[in-house]
Amino acid sequence: MVKIIKTISELRKEQYEYNSEVVPYINHWKQNPYTFLKARFYMEVSAILVWFLLKAKIKPNTVTIFYGLAGIIGGALLSIPYKWTILAALFIFFTKGILDWSDGHLARATRQTSLMGHILDVYGALLNDLGLQIGLGFYVALKTDCVLFYYLIPLIPFCYAAGLKSFSEKILFQELLKKEFIKCRMQRFMSTDKYNAVPENVKIGVMGPYRKYYVYFSSFLDANARSVDFICFLILLEMFTDISVTWLVFIALVIKGFILFAGGLYIAIKKDSIEKSLDATMYNIKKSLENDR
Repeated sequence: MVKIIKTISELRKEQYEYNSEVVPYINHWKQNPYTFLKARFYMEVSAILVWFLLKAKIKPNTVTIFYGLAGIIGGALLSIPYKWTILAALFIFFTKGILDWSDGHLARATRQTSLMGHILDVYGALLNDLGLQIGLGFYVALKTDCVLFYYLIPLIPFCYAAGLKSFSEKILFQELLKKEFIKCRMQRFMSTDKYNAVPENVKIGVMGPYRKYYVYFSSFLDANARSVDFICFLILLEMFTDISVTWLVFIALVIKGFILFAGGLYIAIKKDSIEKSLDATMYNIKKSLENDR
């Protein structure tokens, strides 16, 4: 591991410069006031954490693994019907983003950025999303004493695991590892008029006009901080008042997951999204080879 000596002030400056360029909307106070404040909380605390991580010579992927585990631990604590375990879960879900903002910064500071690191980062976000939703399901079931919620809980991981889009992309990647598959597909691709049609497909996305609906449903109660913190706030509110609304949130999450699952099946089968994804990949490969000449 490369030995790096930096001050907290330097790390803080790096955080602000990098994230302001990559995600400029975090600086839009009027448009995204909560994101503006939460991003600064993450950047300030993560700069301090990265300083300690550099001193301890901890690897970025180790931080990312702990980020993923935070979701599992948080979900488990949320499912235990005791005040202090629920409060601990809320603390974890509110602050877990610090690890997410730290691993990438640590990787850049130590020149250890990698594809595996990116994969772990996305995987960690998935574990956190699942941990919150499943934990919320048990929390709601125990709070309302309604057996129905226990039957709904398995739908959350099922819709994630059985999504045709992610499954087909896995199969597609395995096929792309085969030399003969690439050769045959490229020959077929170049012998038709698909080559000229692909740029438009790339432009509008493989889901075409359905993309706006996908974006809408995906952004509703998503894994971003504003949604997670909103759910945590509702749980906290229920702990000290007679309000009971989280069961509605959980049902909304189950319905959302099922709609995205069913929509993914329809788009993949009826709209040939996998074929379009492959054609777009072939097009990008050919264009990259042409540009290298």
